[in-house]
Amino acid sequence: MESMRKRPLVLGHRGYSGLYPENTPLAFRKVAEVPGADGIETDVHICRSGELVLCHDEAVDRTSNGHGLIRDMSYDELMALDFGSWKSPEFAGEHIWTLPELLDFCKETGLKLNLELKNGIEFYPQLEERCLHEITSRHMEDQVFVSSFNHVSMQRFKELCGDKLETGLLYEAPLQDMAHYLDHCNADNAHPCFHVFDYQPELMELFHSRGMKVNVWTVNTEEDARKLIRLGVDCMIGNYPDRLVRAIESV
Repeated sequence: MESMRKRPLVLGHRGYSGLYPENTPLAFRKVAEVPGADGIETDVHICRSGELVLCHDEAVDRTSNGHGLIRDMSYDELMALDFGSWKSPEFAGEHIWTLPELLDFCKETGLKLNLELKNGIEFYPQLEERCLHEITSRHMEDQVFVSSFNHVSMQRFKELCGDKLETGLLYEAPLQDMAHYLDHCNADNAHPCFHVFDYQPELMELFHSRGMKVNVWTVNTEEDARKLIRLGVDCMIGNYPDRLVRAIESV
């Protein structure tokens, strides 16, 4: 029945990145102010001095006043950069957080966290182990789930965490014979770009038949959100979490 449809989760993509500079404390805090929003999606790298830092790109050039790869920069060098002005002068001086800082914020606010391991282009040794340690040491296994475009990394993460955490396979374009591919994966969930379902709507039933949740990105219009809700999506990740909440309320 229509009234029995499960409400999907709503996560702010890189925080509330539609209106605020992505992956900054401001963008994360603004998600917490959206009634009905459930949590945050963000990205983790390892900088030169060893800290787990939150940024989408491998380099800081697009979203800061600095230049270079995160792997080549120390924590202090990253903290000296302005990660807000590129979005608007009013956000000048915004910086980025470490993973421990965001985990503490989520624990305090009760927000869920989808943590994307950014190990598809750069290779960060021990990224899986270190992220797992930060999550489990805070006893946040039920509050955090991880994902990556690097499916080998997710295979490894699942072997490390067992049933403690849920893992997800990020992918962007439609793939052939997904049922066969899943036979060789140990991931809990699927994290496709939502456009995949324009080509393969039948995948929703396939994933659910395997006991997998379907967590889609990046959903930025109420129209798209309503289509996905009717299809049976479990989680929507978008730059404007308020729009996704409104879509849920209107279906």
